Amino acid sequence: MLGMTIIYVHGGVSGLSKPDVVSLDAFVAAGAAEDGHLDAVERAIVALEDDPRFNAGYGSVLNIDGALEMDAGIASGATGALGGVANVTVRHPITLARRVMEGTPHALVTGAGAQALGHDLEHLNDTSVEERRRWDDATAAGSLDPGSYGSPEHVDTVGAIALDRHGRLAAGSSTGGVFGKLPGRVGDAPIFGAGIYASASAAVLGTGVGEVFLGSLAAGRAGALIEQGVSPQEACEKVLELLGHRSHATAGLLALNHRGEVGAAYRGGSWAVAGPDGAHQAPRIG
Repeated sequence: MLGMTIIYVHGGVSGLSKPDVVSLDAFVAAGAAEDGHLDAVERAIVALEDDPRFNAGYGSVLNIDGALEMDAGIASGATGALGGVANVTVRHPITLARRVMEGTPHALVTGAGAQALGHDLEHLNDTSVEERRRWDDATAAGSLDPGSYGSPEHVDTVGAIALDRHGRLAAGSSTGGVFGKLPGRVGDAPIFGAGIYASASAAVLGTGVGEVFLGSLAAGRAGALIEQGVSPQEACEKVLELLGHRSHATAGLLALNHRGEVGAAYRGGSWAVAGPDGAHQAPRIG
């Protein structure tokens, strides 16, 4: 048995180079304080959703109509259970995703049905002041249109992977999606095998333009490589290279295996990742 919960968190890959990368140590500590794999992942992401600097929960980006539509997913590698929500407006979508996993026979619930499951959870009527101003400015400048979708400044999300002292792996992801997306768009965060994956041997998260992960099942590909004995680092790099052949869009992969070995790699401008030893420097590929 392991001695403590090992957890890694990320603040979302960006297409832009950010000189002042946000410290994620507090979010790692929040998750590591929990004993169970799912509790660790949920607690870390709840803290990230509460921080307006991140595109998740309060601080989520707005769609092209100026509305909030958030997605989240969580999965247990120990049990194979998973849950996801899409197009919701609760403050903590990751908590609602876990409710889907543990309280319904479903794997993914969207829109009004998901909102009904979270009737007792805090709802958001708007995003942060900064994100509302961003939408107002883009609208006034006429730069918010489908042609700018997925541009470098529009991409980021949050996530956490954990291995508890019982050897159980879990993965969770939460996002406001891509700035300026069409109403009703669903990304990769709540889709098992695309942006999130967990098994007895591997936990994997994707971050970036969700359509790239949906079209390649990137998280599942990386997880399968790890299950075959490939190191998490090599698995992330191999799949990221594959994504590079398909698209030049910003993307990142974070993975953990049952031995506590981590891997991370990205394409883009910057990416903040942290774990038990503090900031984790993921290599930039391409």
